[in-house]
Amino acid sequence: MEIVVELHLRPYYGDKEETDGLYYNEAKDGTTAFHAYATLYAWVRNKRYTLTVRRLTDSDTASSVLAEFLGLVDSEFYDGKCLTLMQAHNCAYVVPIIPWGSEIQQ
Repeated sequence: MEIVVELHLRPYYGDKEETDGLYYNEAKDGTTAFHAYATLYAWVRNKRYTLTVRRLTDSDTASSVLAEFLGLVDSEFYDGKCLTLMQAHNCAYVVPIIPWGSEIQQ
C-alpha cells in the first residue's frame, strides 16, 4: 500500500475580485488564479481509495496541508519515535491514546 498526496490546480479565468477562495500560484495555462484542492489517497492493489479531499485557499501552503494530512494518524502511531518525528517537523497531530492502566503517564 502506498499513501499519496496530490495537489490539483484548475485554472480560473473569471473575475478574481468577485470570486472567493481562489488559490494563486505560478502562471499555468495563462492564469495565476486557480480553484485548488489537495487529495490524500491510498493506492492498494492497483486501486485508488480517496481518504480525504481538502479545498485550498491562497493562505494555504503545500507544507501546511501536508502537516494537516499527517495529523490524521491511527493509534498504531502512538509510539515515542513517531511522535518525536512529528514534533521535530512541527506537525500538529491527533493520535488516539491507548490506555495501559488507570492513570495517564507523562
